[in-house]
Amino acid sequence: MGADDYLPKPFEPRELLARLKSIIRRGARNQSAQLMRFGRLDIDLDSMEARISGQRCDLTSYQFQLLTAFATGAGRVLSRDHLMNQLQGTDLAAFDRSIDVHVSRIRAAIEDDPRNPKRLITIRGAGYLFAKSQD
Repeated sequence: MGADDYLPKPFEPRELLARLKSIIRRGARNQSAQLMRFGRLDIDLDSMEARISGQRCDLTSYQFQLLTAFATGAGRVLSRDHLMNQLQGTDLAAFDRSIDVHVSRIRAAIEDDPRNPKRLITIRGAGYLFAKSQD
């Protein structure tokens, strides 16, 4: 129901204080995590918007979820199977190329030159890499 900690009685006041500080730190991290910045690309999780230099990118909700998955795993190669499991909870069929179609549409929205991507890079035979550092 939302609880993430439990402190049984009797407890030490120092233990209670340490746990409260931990909860406050987690809350501060969660608030700052609502906006992800990668160079000129801003991903606002609250409003489900992606912006390049302040200009709103036209993405469907699924494409936004996919972009968020890439941004969360920035700097790591994510396979199609991993992405499909993360977004839909299903295994990717051998012939299913829907991720590729969505990636090309995301590139059209966020890349300066979609044919020569700098943000969302294909790693042949492995998947996709979302660049941590971007201009």
